[in-house]
This record gives sequence, structure tokens and C-alpha cells, in this order.
Amino acid sequence: METELRILMLEDQEEDAGLVDWTLQKEKIAFIRTRVDTREEFTKAIDTVKPDVILSDHALPQFNSIEALEICQEKKINVPFILVTGAVSEEFAVSCLKRGADDYVLKSNLSRLPLAIHHAIQQRKDENTRKEQEQILRRQNEELKKLNQELDLFVYSTSHNLRAPLRSVLGLLNLSKHELVLKNVESLSRYFTMMESSIGQLDNTLTLILEYSRSSRLENDVEEINFKKILQSIFISLKYINGPRAISRIITVHRGPPFFCNKMRLGMVLLNLVSNAIKYYDPLKEDPYLKMEVFLEPEQARITMEDNGIGIAGELQPRVFDMFYRATEKSDGSGLGLYIVKETVERMKGTILLHSEKGIGTTFTISIPNFQMA
Repeated sequence: METELRILMLEDQEEDAGLVDWTLQKEKIAFIRTRVDTREEFTKAIDTVKPDVILSDHALPQFNSIEALEICQEKKINVPFILVTGAVSEEFAVSCLKRGADDYVLKSNLSRLPLAIHHAIQQRKDENTRKEQEQILRRQNEELKKLNQELDLFVYSTSHNLRAPLRSVLGLLNLSKHELVLKNVESLSRYFTMMESSIGQLDNTLTLILEYSRSSRLENDVEEINFKKILQSIFISLKYINGPRAISRIITVHRGPPFFCNKMRLGMVLLNLVSNAIKYYDPLKEDPYLKMEVFLEPEQARITMEDNGIGIAGELQPRVFDMFYRATEKSDGSGLGLYIVKETVERMKGTILLHSEKGIGTTFTISIPNFQMA
């Protein structure tokens, strides 16, 4: 063994424990041995010793190996358990192995113990590796299944979202040709406005598709974040978005440790949320506002974004992050914005929570890990 083994020994005879020590030392195995002989000591030692292997006699005055094995299984201890005992029947030995013991060694044949320990530890390592690989494969299969489902939905919904405004423009063009012959300027002007709106929807869908594609390919480069500068540039870029010109912006960035993450992804998240807050303001309210608060902590940044817009009905909220889902009939968007937000936040190993009441407003709470120490 290359490292010093931590051995937990369930044995009531120090002489027998000494024979085990001598057998292992003879094979030049470096180890630290802790001997216990009661249920209480054994249960406590599992947590304090953190053994690499457990060697257990079968019959102790008030405790036995089967009970010890059950304790290990209840605690989900992934440690080799080897029965080291006197003469036992073959049926009993097989029963122990079926219950989960890794091996058994008779005290009359301790020379086999070093090989049994080495083999049990290696088997556990191989089993752990196999389980890890299975988990990786399972996650990859789940991700692939999700990607295939999203691709099917993406193709179907994208074709609809692209073709609908195109058909609208084509129809309006035909009407415009007819009005042009009649020289009906008023109708032409109305048709042109409607075409402009359809083209805007088409441009918005294409922009979000490109945004989603870019987000999925972005490197995990991190840099120090200046939230005030990012938000300032976002509001400048949204200067001409449809919405109230007098919406109040209340931004508070609390002082804290430097925060590092992917600037492009963070900007994408904030841009989508801010644009949604502006687009879905409540025209019936005299004081539309958007409140943003940033808390900088050593482990993460917490961002809350609150508005008093039209809000989202409770029954619709579980689906607002779905691809191409629109939570309001007033939406002229593609239904990709919040989907991109959630996907991007998760790519940054963060979380996003939604709280909304129809007619009251919406609050998003985002937590993103600080990658300063990564």
C-alpha cells in the first residue's frame, strides 16, 4: 500500500488484534489501527476515524458483525467490510457476502488478510469509478434527450415565429399594391406601420436565436464585474424600446468584495430582464418603476429586480422559463427571452427565482457564484 491505511477493527481480544497487526506489518503495510468492541464505540469511530477498511470479528459479547455491517449500510459508508473471525460454516460466510460484506478471512489463515484487504479496496475503487462513469453517462444521456426535445421544439416554434411575420408582410404588401392603384395614402400608411411591426417581431426572434446560440458557445472566461457600468450600458441600449419614457430606475449596488464572472453572460441576463420590465409595464399606473439591488458577497452576487408592471398570473408561472412560451397575450416577443435567461444563469452555475402577482408586479432573484477563487 502506498499510503497509510486507517483500519477500524471490531475485536474484543487484544491478542487477536495483535496477530492482525503482526500479519500486516510482515507484509510491510503501513497502517493506523483503532480497536473497538461495543456498538457505541463502533458507531462513533466510523465518523471519527473515517476508516479505509473495516475488519470485524463476528461474535462479541453484546454485538456482532451482522449488526456492524447493518450500521455501515444505514450510514451509507462506502468502505470495505471484511469479516475476520474464527471457524464459521460455509453457509454463514456466503450469507455475510450476500448481506454486503466484501470478504471473510479465518483467524487460522491470517496470511490471506493482506491480499484480501488490497483486493477489497481495489474492488471498491473500481466500483466507484464504474458508478461515476454511469452517472456521467446518465447525465449525458439526459442532456442529449433534453437537447433533442428542445431541438424539435426549436425547429417547430422557430419556423412558426419566422413564417408568421413574413406571411403578414406578404399579405400587407399585396394589400398595399391594391391601395397604391387606388392612391389611398391613408391605408398605405397604416399598412406600412403594420409591416414595420411584423418586421420588428421577425428581427427580435432572429436576435434572440443568435443570442441563444452565442450564449451556448461562450467560453467560461471571467473578469471583475462593475455592475453600475453594465447596467448603464444596458439602459442606453434600450433607450428607444417601446415603453414609458419616465419609468423610474432605482439601482443600488451594495459595497462588497470584488465579484468575478463571465461578463457577456451576465450582461445577456440583465439585458433580457430589464427589457421585459420595460416592455410589460402597467400603463394604468402613474409611477412605473424598476428597482434593482445587488448584494456582493465572498461566495456569490445576489441580484433582485423588482417592477410594478402587469405581473404574471400564478397558474402561468411554472412555464415562464419554457422555450417559446408567452405568459401574456400582450406579448409580441418570441417567447425565448426568459428561456435564455434561465439557461444562461444555469451555465454560470447560478439560480433564478420568480415571484409575481398579476396586476401587482414581478420580482426576479438571481444568485451567481463568485469565480474569484476558481
